Amino acid sequence: MKLYSLLLMLSLSLLISCQKEEGTSTPPPSFKIGKNRFTLTADGVEREYYVHVPKGYTGTTATPVVFMFHGSNQSGEQFYNISGWKEVGESENILTVFPSALVYCVTEDGVTETISKWNSLPGGADFCPKVVLKDDLKFMRAMFADLGAKFKVDPKRIYTVGFSSGGQFSATCAVKLSDLIAAAVSCGGGGALPRDSVYKPVRLLPTMLFFGNMDEKMIKGVGLPVGAAVPMGFTQLYKDYPFLYAVQPKPFINTFQLKESSYTTSGDPNSAVVADYQGLSGRADHVFKMVEVKGLEHEYPNGTNHPMKAAVFHWAWFKQFSLP
Repeated sequence: MKLYSLLLMLSLSLLISCQKEEGTSTPPPSFKIGKNRFTLTADGVEREYYVHVPKGYTGTTATPVVFMFHGSNQSGEQFYNISGWKEVGESENILTVFPSALVYCVTEDGVTETISKWNSLPGGADFCPKVVLKDDLKFMRAMFADLGAKFKVDPKRIYTVGFSSGGQFSATCAVKLSDLIAAAVSCGGGGALPRDSVYKPVRLLPTMLFFGNMDEKMIKGVGLPVGAAVPMGFTQLYKDYPFLYAVQPKPFINTFQLKESSYTTSGDPNSAVVADYQGLSGRADHVFKMVEVKGLEHEYPNGTNHPMKAAVFHWAWFKQFSLP
């Protein structure tokens, strides 16, 4: 009996020990390699965002993050598929994030429709009367927290890039969330910040405005027929269309305190031309880059809809910057 009792106690002890070990084991990850769809609640509504987790992600190294904001009447999943960023994320071993905007009633160019649209700084869209906009900056902050809980994120290397309405929202983040993001890119010829605007960003961060010389939004804005092109090269472009200067670089110059008359140009007019501005602070990372792409219409170029792969170009620029 004594031997039996000792064996029973030993068995119970081993069982309890095993249960304790099981209870303290690391829980399985809340994500999978590849495509992930997550939801969260922000400003009282459920929101969705997609994350591409590259095969090289181990969860042990702080990893950069790029947010890609889609355009009007598009979605995060669509830009997951077509933007080229998930491929860059895979090759560069970074997390790429594709949120979806909410759907609103909008009137643009005399047409009223219900489409997805980002809530950007005033002037980004003409929403229908009585439309109540949700706060997309709250959505961004909620995603920061959610990503930080799920992944090992490098908090000094978070970037935003957006196309069209998403480009306006990326510029909004550059103003309102510049203490959290390292650099921001806005794409689309219609401009990204409201004309004649002057905002006070939290931090003077690196920014970029990227557009094509055949962008329909821009072409219509200057009174040209669809299919026309504006000149390649900023001196001639803004001499011919001074209105564009007030819409495109001037709000960035005003808001991010740039040296207006002192910039350098480079590139090839047969492909893309670049203007590089320095900030008044003199800091090496206080810069603004403007890029005009030949033959690009109102699209985010991915190598299929246009020879340029914007995600590759933008990541090469992003990765030189980090938060101080």
